[in-house]
Amino acid sequence: MKKITLLFFIHIISFISAQEKQKSVYDDLKYFDTKEQNLSISEIIHNYESGEFQKEENQKIYKILNGKTFWYHFSLDKTSKKIDKKYFTIANTYLDFGKVYLKKGNKIDTLSSVSYNEFFPHRNIFYRNPVWKIETDSVLKTDVFLRIKNSSGRTRLALYLENENEFLKRVQSEYFYFGLFIAFLISMTLILVFFAVLKKEYAVLFYAAYIVTVFFEFLAGKGLGVQYIWSDSVFFINNVRSFSQTIGVLCMGLFYLNFYKLNANQKISKGIFKWGAYFTIPFVLLYVYKFFFGGFITLYLYVWTVLKIIAFIWVLNHIYLTIKKQLPLYLVIAFIVPILAVINGQIMNPEVHNTLAIKYSGPNIYYLALSLEILLFTRYIFGTVIDTQRSYFKLKKVSDELKYNFQNKTLEVQQQERNKLVNNVHDTFGGYLEALKLRLLQKADNTPEKVQEILDAFYKDYRYLLNSLYAPKINSENFISSLIEFCEKLDKLTNQKISHNFNLDGIDLPQDKCVHIYRIISELTTNAIKHSKSTIININIHQQKNKVVFIEVKDDGIGFITDKISDTSFGLNSVRERVSQLKGTLNIISNKTGSTFKIEILVND
Repeated sequence: MKKITLLFFIHIISFISAQEKQKSVYDDLKYFDTKEQNLSISEIIHNYESGEFQKEENQKIYKILNGKTFWYHFSLDKTSKKIDKKYFTIANTYLDFGKVYLKKGNKIDTLSSVSYNEFFPHRNIFYRNPVWKIETDSVLKTDVFLRIKNSSGRTRLALYLENENEFLKRVQSEYFYFGLFIAFLISMTLILVFFAVLKKEYAVLFYAAYIVTVFFEFLAGKGLGVQYIWSDSVFFINNVRSFSQTIGVLCMGLFYLNFYKLNANQKISKGIFKWGAYFTIPFVLLYVYKFFFGGFITLYLYVWTVLKIIAFIWVLNHIYLTIKKQLPLYLVIAFIVPILAVINGQIMNPEVHNTLAIKYSGPNIYYLALSLEILLFTRYIFGTVIDTQRSYFKLKKVSDELKYNFQNKTLEVQQQERNKLVNNVHDTFGGYLEALKLRLLQKADNTPEKVQEILDAFYKDYRYLLNSLYAPKINSENFISSLIEFCEKLDKLTNQKISHNFNLDGIDLPQDKCVHIYRIISELTTNAIKHSKSTIININIHQQKNKVVFIEVKDDGIGFITDKISDTSFGLNSVRERVSQLKGTLNIISNKTGSTFKIEILVND
């Protein structure tokens, strides 16, 4: 893609920079302008012979006509050949009127009239601009008088006088580069349409439609559409440029509105794109009306004024979004360059002998700028869509990893809880079943009171185990009441005294933290009841400035050696795991006078 783009620009630039080698028609060119519309050729010849034709000192390509009649004169020397043909061309497709007269001695010949509306020249000579074939004389010199009228103010009057080989070579070169640009537009359109459908980014279709409007504007601007497609349609001859530009602005506005990923707080920027696009719709409807019923002759003047205002506002909007880092800088450059090219074409008026300046002042530089714009916008489209999908795949990968880890963690927790339950059942009920078995086998000592004692203890531990394993539906509202209910039940089931002091006023804990804290207190209290041989178990929870929750579970039992706790101690390992998930800290103090578990948990972590 990069090589193709580079090759394209090299060819275009070489075309723009090429210097024609045709004989200059400006060397003896003289002009005469008048407001008189009906002067005959005889009167014009008389004015020329009277010296009223002047040679322009500083000849420029663009003239200000404003409806005036403009006359040019130049002469062709007699030729040594029996028949010698010259091709005289005006590089202006949309010329209101042009006519050539030839004077050889006393004989005056009138060549065909040309007008992009009435007397379309391309029916006589297959070329996009007005051109006349002039046969020079071998005896007499030929005086050429050119009559030009144009209603628009600024008129391009680039003139060429060439022999047949020079004319055909220039035409061949032009059409080669025109074909290259057309192939570029068609290729970019197809690429974007395919990309939009493949990636399901249908907003890109609006930009593809915009390139289609550039294609028709190019055909119109270079006269190719008039030459090949719509030469018989007055509507398209007069309106296709402004109409395609209107549709193009509408498509670009819809593209900006639907493709740019603007933040929710940038409603003004969205509104600017939205209303800029919608403002073109009435003009589109007017063109439809004009197509069927005619009228609105000067509509294009108002359309171009409105489109210029919309483009200027959109430029400012793009600059603002670039400053806010919503759009890349190169996108603003892509938007501004064609506008600068248009301004350059309207301001510059190069001298007739400065061929390079003529190329750069004309529409060629505008279409080159459009090519750059299309390439940069296409790069932005591809980059944005690909980056979005890359981010999606990254998020999906992370999501899959989290899902996989969660599933594994769930299975691990289930296995730990299952093992813990097995150990609890074994440790609690296994002993009772073994004692009951021995008691029943020892017939001498087998009294109903002993059996009842074993069964009561069995039932008591059964109720206790169920209570310790029970996990109510806990949230921030019932958290404290659930803890109090838990402590009161244990206090009734056990010989130890379960005291509690809970102070969590004004703290709104998430549900997952409530569940974890509940299970931590349940686990530590259960362990103390089973193993500490204590008489009192104190459970305290308090807060510090709504930032930290302090949990303390303390007993007056026999203690244990913390360094020798086995890895299979499911209860304590479960506590450590839950504290780790809460990103808290656990501190254990144990000696012969009892054990204390201190836990700190951040509220808003």
